[in-house]
Amino acid sequence: MPKPPPAKFNSIGSLSIPKLIIQFSVPAMISMSVESLYNIVDRYFIAAEVGYLGIAGITLCFPISLFIMAMSILIGVGGNTLFSIRLGQKKQKQAALILNHSLVLLVLMAVLVFTLGQLFLEPLLRVFGASELTLPYAKTYMSIILFGVLFQTINPGMNNFIRSMGHPKTAMFRMLIGAFFNVVFDWLFIVQFQWGVAGAAWATILAQMISALFILWFFLKKETPIKIQWRYMRLKFVFVRRILIFGLPMGMMQVCNSVMNIILNKSLSYYGEQSVYGGDLAISAFGIINSIAMMVIMPLLGFIQGIQPIIGFNYGAKNYSRVKSTLKHAFVLAVSFLIGAWILIQIGAPYLVRPFSGENADLQELATSSIRIFLLAIPAIGVGMICGNFFQATGKPGRSIILHMSRQVLILIPLLLIIPRFQGLSGVFMAAPISDTLAAILGVFLLSKEWNKMPKT
Repeated sequence: MPKPPPAKFNSIGSLSIPKLIIQFSVPAMISMSVESLYNIVDRYFIAAEVGYLGIAGITLCFPISLFIMAMSILIGVGGNTLFSIRLGQKKQKQAALILNHSLVLLVLMAVLVFTLGQLFLEPLLRVFGASELTLPYAKTYMSIILFGVLFQTINPGMNNFIRSMGHPKTAMFRMLIGAFFNVVFDWLFIVQFQWGVAGAAWATILAQMISALFILWFFLKKETPIKIQWRYMRLKFVFVRRILIFGLPMGMMQVCNSVMNIILNKSLSYYGEQSVYGGDLAISAFGIINSIAMMVIMPLLGFIQGIQPIIGFNYGAKNYSRVKSTLKHAFVLAVSFLIGAWILIQIGAPYLVRPFSGENADLQELATSSIRIFLLAIPAIGVGMICGNFFQATGKPGRSIILHMSRQVLILIPLLLIIPRFQGLSGVFMAAPISDTLAAILGVFLLSKEWNKMPKT
């Protein structure tokens, strides 16, 4: 039997909300910021040593990376949401079953993604918009990354459970270890060995492997209250079904994000060729914009992951006043952070894109003007994500799916197909802030209805 819950579990239902948010979210924000460094550091070194075609090649691989992330989130977030609720209900054995089932499902997903990637990599990259110039870079990078797909799923997937067991700092340090080695390996493989995009790929998977080993070791230690154990790994349909249902909203969000990026890359290629910049340069500019956006979005995602167990635990324990208090603090903190990020991006765009432009004046010009448009409504992203996370954390996946689907599919994709017809290349970037704003409005509407249903306690 699993050990009785330590005081760290019960503190989620008793400590002050501001203290809990700091305790859980700050390490999670640092962890996710560190996670974004894998992408950012790769592009920095490739810009300096390979050039804009190398950046474009890696950018074309982003939909596949998002799909891998989607599989990890589907299991990791789904399992962790159910895990947190069961902890709040003091059902320790079920929590142990959920944790171990999640690990098995992550491994199975990794095998599936690796197999499909090996079979269809080149056709997929061509569909994504790869040209004859960028295809060799994209294929080289992604064919190596696929060998490390197991570590890419285990790292974020299982790290969430460490956080929910009351060890947010431990979760943070395990991600920091991987990021440190990624920087070291990038410098060694790209700059010293001159391996180009292949060096970036090897650096990424080796760093993720080291991080994954440290994460798994946590669940094998004697003092860990809920461990990885063979007897809990035999899959039971009832738990698999619940994990998939609870993880479906966030997983679908990432799948939709992957589909959106495919359409975005195709649009950038098509309308870029009609501009003075060219399709490959347009895709490279988006790669730079995406790297900078990750510096903002990943800490936000970490913040949201940090508040998820607080909401889930207290909702499971029927402490609705604490759920509402967590949401109030979350909105204030997230929107304040994003307003600051908006000001920085609008004023400092030329300085932010310069390290990734590789002395290419056209690339810097396009990236500078486009990032101001693409991230124009970035505070709205936080509002929409918090609303979606509430429904995710409280076991209402249907509404969470509606919110995520509305932003990535129902609103954004039609805008990507319509606005560029009138605005050209700039219209591709203009679709994002309009979609972010409309999705945030829908999220607030749905959350307000649920808010009024929660009893005053």
